Amino acid sequence: MASFFLPGALNAGDWGDLGKGIAPLAAPTSDCNTCLSYDYIDLNYIMNDFGTPYFQDGRGYGISFSKSLGCNFFFTGGFADGSYDYDWVGHIVPVETQRFRLGLGARVSIGECVDLTFEGGAQHLDAEFGAGYADHDYDSWGYYVGPGIRARAGRLEAYGKLLFTSNEGDLSQYYLSHHTTVHRRVDQDGWLFTPGIIFHVNDVLALKAGAEIDELDSSFLFGARFHY
Repeated sequence: MASFFLPGALNAGDWGDLGKGIAPLAAPTSDCNTCLSYDYIDLNYIMNDFGTPYFQDGRGYGISFSKSLGCNFFFTGGFADGSYDYDWVGHIVPVETQRFRLGLGARVSIGECVDLTFEGGAQHLDAEFGAGYADHDYDSWGYYVGPGIRARAGRLEAYGKLLFTSNEGDLSQYYLSHHTTVHRRVDQDGWLFTPGIIFHVNDVLALKAGAEIDELDSSFLFGARFHY
């Protein structure tokens, strides 16, 4: 949407003069027949929306990376450190979380600066509850797999992934059973949608805004991407 409306906005009225100061920044080319780089590091600030009043003030920081392996494959990984407050029957309990992801991906070019991707990997979630609730700590192991798409036009890039995820031992939703008449299952399976948009400031630095949305929770990411 931004790629359609931004050029018109920059050419209208006073915005036209402002837009003239921003060079279009041609997309880079490579020997792999793509203008999309798979060699980068992302730094993210994370805001969580759990969709329930019993989980509050979710926030955190994360770092992730991608490393190309030839022209058709790439290696990915990431770490996120976060926290939220859990309302345990009237008692606010702080919860610290750490999430690790590691996987492999493949890409195929379907047009100029448009790639289809497919990724799969493993993830681990470690949750530690505050003093007096250490018996609620848990470790969850899982995997993710699914397709995605990336497209770039000038400075603007958009991406989206639709991943099927499965987590064994995830008790985050299970604890909501203490507040509702619905018994939440321990293991969580479902789809994760990860859309985002990237603005390339120059060949090295880009600004990023994205999200991770599943059936119950959502995370919003704001940060920067550094190409190498």
